[in-house]
Order: sequence, then C-alpha cells, then structure tokens
Amino acid sequence: MGRIRTQTSELGRSLVDWMEDRTGIVTMLEHFLYEPVPKRGAWLYTLGSATLFLITLQFLTGILLLFYYVPTTDHAWNSIYYIMNDVYFGKLIRGIHYWSANFLMAVIGLHMARTFFSGSYKAPREMNWVVGVVLLLLTVGLAFTGYLLRWDQDGFWASVVGMKIGSYTPFIGPWVIHFLLGGDVVGPATLSRFFAIHVWLLPALLAPFIGIHLFLLRRHGEFGAEFEYTNRLTKLRENRQAEEYSRYELEEEEE
Repeated sequence: MGRIRTQTSELGRSLVDWMEDRTGIVTMLEHFLYEPVPKRGAWLYTLGSATLFLITLQFLTGILLLFYYVPTTDHAWNSIYYIMNDVYFGKLIRGIHYWSANFLMAVIGLHMARTFFSGSYKAPREMNWVVGVVLLLLTVGLAFTGYLLRWDQDGFWASVVGMKIGSYTPFIGPWVIHFLLGGDVVGPATLSRFFAIHVWLLPALLAPFIGIHLFLLRRHGEFGAEFEYTNRLTKLRENRQAEEYSRYELEEEEE
C-alpha cells in the first residue's frame, strides 16, 4: 500500500508539473485563489467567494432543470411536478436550485454589507463597488423572474405585486411593466418573457460583469479596512511635508 501511495503521489506531481510547463495553470490558479486579507475578520472576506460558488451552482442546476422544464402556462407547473416526482435526482437538483437561490440573496447582501463597513468601496476600488452593485441588481432580477416560472399561486401573485410596485417608477415604470407583461395582465406572454430574461438575458449580462469584478479585485486586492487608509493618509502627509520642505529649501537658496 505504501508503494502504491508513493507511486500515485509521484504520478500526480508529474502530471501537475507537466500541466504547469505547458499551460501555466498552477500559477494562474494560485494567483486566482490566494489573496491576502486582513487578519482581523478574515472569514468575512470569504463571502465574495461564497457568492461566486452559489452563482455557479445556480448556473449548473438551472441547465439541468432546462432539460425538463416547459415554459408554457399549460405545462410549466406540470413539468416541475414531473421533475420533483419522476426524474432521477430531480427533487435534489430542484431543491439545490431553490435553496441556493435563497442563500445567494442572503450571502450577497452580507458581502455588500462587509464591503461597505470595511471601506472597500474607497479609492482605488470605486469601480469595483459600482460593478458589484450592478451584479446585485442583476441577481435580484434573476430571483424575481425565476419566481414566476413555477407558475403556482405564490409565484403568480408575487409577480403581480412586484410589477404593480414597479409600475410606479417615474417616467419608465409603466412602459417597462407593459413590456414585461406582454399585455395588460399576467399571462402566457409574461411567462415566456420572464423565461427568456431569466435563462438568457440576465445570465448573459451577469457573466461578463463577474469577469470584470474579478479582474478589478485582482488588480486592487481585497483590502479596504480603515487601517489601510490611515496608513495611506500618513504616507501622503509625510510626502507633502517633504515636498514643502524641499520647496522651502529651494526658495532659501534662490534668495
């Protein structure tokens, strides 16, 4: 057993070394996965990774559900019933999709709160904060459009109430809601449009914004706590004092 374990370990190292020489994937993974964070409250900085994990889980389970879901008013509820009762692992996959969506909304809210209270939105991370807000809105849109796809009483009336609230938005509210409804009331056109938005439009927008968010994160780092800006202001003050002293010495020499 010891020899087999040693041979397996050597084979694994050889494979990893081969992949690193040809693709540099190990270095890329290290750069992507490892990021220094403040020692105080370090676990709070994992909320972003947890959010990304839950979004990935939503993508994967959503793709599996698409094999059986039928986006019509006559068959939507029946197709979900079929997934829950007759499809192999259907109840598990649909349960993961449902509960991970609920956890996603909670985790992304905690992530935004941590970012705000730790000051991670300050320079030079303003753009990453803006991108994060866009991602939050897209995620809320996914949650709202996905709720109607069940086509049950809860999903139907929650969508009616949500769109009624949205119709009071100044200037664009009535036109946007009329477009989403596909008419005057919630019906087949509404379900079709919500399905297209939930499955195609919002994920297509979400993916590039996640890429931008990760790029900016790797560019500027995770830090954002108060001590970072205290140190930065101290150094800035010292540099200004040095500049003023140099300017004073130059004026003395000219005189």
